[in-house]
Amino acid sequence: MTMWTPDLAAYSGPLYLRLANAIEHAIGQGELAGGSRLPTQRALADRLGVTVGTITRAYAEAERRGWLTARVGDGTWVRSEEEATASDWPLREEQDGRIELWQNLPVPLDRAAKVGPLLQQIERDGSLNRLLGYDNEAGRPEQRDVFLQWLGSHGIAATHDRFLFSNGAQHGILLTLLATGCVGEHIACESLSYPGLLGAARQLRCQVSAVAMDDEGMRPDALEALCRQRRPRLIYLTPTLQNPTTAIMGEARRRELLAVCARHEVWVVEDDVNGLLPATRFTPMVSLMPERVIHLGSLAKIACGGLRLGFLLCPTSLRPALGQAMRLSSWMVSPLLVELAARLVQQGQLTALLEEQRQALARRGELLAHLLPQARWQPGAMHAWLALPAPWRCSEFVMAADRMGVGVTSGELFAASQQATVQAVRLSISQPASDARLGEGLARLKALLASLPPSQLLL
Repeated sequence: MTMWTPDLAAYSGPLYLRLANAIEHAIGQGELAGGSRLPTQRALADRLGVTVGTITRAYAEAERRGWLTARVGDGTWVRSEEEATASDWPLREEQDGRIELWQNLPVPLDRAAKVGPLLQQIERDGSLNRLLGYDNEAGRPEQRDVFLQWLGSHGIAATHDRFLFSNGAQHGILLTLLATGCVGEHIACESLSYPGLLGAARQLRCQVSAVAMDDEGMRPDALEALCRQRRPRLIYLTPTLQNPTTAIMGEARRRELLAVCARHEVWVVEDDVNGLLPATRFTPMVSLMPERVIHLGSLAKIACGGLRLGFLLCPTSLRPALGQAMRLSSWMVSPLLVELAARLVQQGQLTALLEEQRQALARRGELLAHLLPQARWQPGAMHAWLALPAPWRCSEFVMAADRMGVGVTSGELFAASQQATVQAVRLSISQPASDARLGEGLARLKALLASLPPSQLLL
C-alpha cells in the first residue's frame, strides 16, 4: 500500500473534488503507478484531517473518471491497463487457440440468411430513401403496431402511448435514469447486478444501494428495509435469468416486490432482455403493475446483436419525459433498423432465430452439466454462475484461467457494494464459436479447479 499523501492546498473547490483532482494529477505524473493500492479511507482521512465521507466521495469520483478501481474486500487501486480494458467490456475475439467465455453474446448462427432477403425487400419496394431520413423519436405507428402485436402474443399488453424504441436495452437504462430524475439521486439494485447499470449510475453520480438476494433474486424483506431507511427513487432488477446468477423470480416474489415499491412509491425498472429465452416464463412485472414498472426489452440477445434495437414499456405519466430523454440523447432510433426489425417480426424470422438460439443453448447447457455440474445454469440462460471452492479467490482464478487461454468474467464486476465478497465467476456459454470450442474451454476450467491456486503452491 502506498503512503501517498497529497497537498490539497494546490487545488480549489470542495474537498472531495480537490482530492479527486490530486489523484488524477498524481497518476498523470507517474506518482501513483498503475496497480498500486491507495491508502484506506480511514488512514487517508486521518492523514489529511478530513472526514471519511470526504475520502469516500473522492475515491468514487476518481473511479467514475476511470482512474481507480475498487476491488471487493481488497481496497481501492490505481487501474492498470488490464483492469481498464476489463471494465470497458471490449469485444474479445477467439484466436490462436484462445476460448472466450467472457461476454453474453448471442450464439453464433447464420443470421445473414434471414436478414439479407429483408434488406433486399426494402430496396425493391422503394422505401429505402424514406428510411434513410429523419423520423420522430417514437418511430412510425405501423412499426409500433407490429411490436405491440408481437408483445401481445407473448402475454404483454401495451399501447402506443406506453411504447418507445431505444438503441438497445443499455440505452433504455440511460433513458430511464434520466427520465425519472435519478441523476445524483439514490437508486437500488440486486447485490449482484448488471455492470452496464452500475456504470451508467456511476457516470450520473447516482448513489447505488445493494439489496440482498436469495435463489429467486432480490429479497422483498431486504428491499422493504432499504426503502424505509433510504427511500430510493427507483429499483433495477432482472427477474428472468438474472445477470450474473441466472436466478428466476416466481410470480409470488414478483408481486411481493411490487407491493413494497407501491407502498414506498418507487419506480421499478424491469430488465427483461432474457425474458423470452426460457421456453416457459412467468408473468412480466409490467403486466402486474403497469403504472409503476418501466419494462426494458431488446432483440440483441434473442435475435441479432448488430440490430441494436430495444424498446421500453412505461407508465403513461413517464412517456413525455422518456421522449425528451430520447431526443436529447440520440434524437431517434434509426428508421432503417426499426423497419428491418419490424419485418423480421412480421415474417416470422425473429421467432425462428429465437428458437435456434434456445436449441443451441439447450445443447450447451447439457455440455456444461456434464463438465462442470457445480455451475448454476437454467434453461435458456446465455451464462452460468460458478461459485469457486476454497482456497480459490476470484481474481486469482480469472488470471489463472487467462493463462490457460480461457476468458471468464470476474464476479467482482457485478458487485453493487464494495462490502460484498464475491468468489465466483460468470461463464458465458453462448459466446464460443462452436459447441466443441465451449467443451474445450470448460474442460480447461475443470482441470484448473482440480488444482491449487498459484499462491497456495508457494506456501
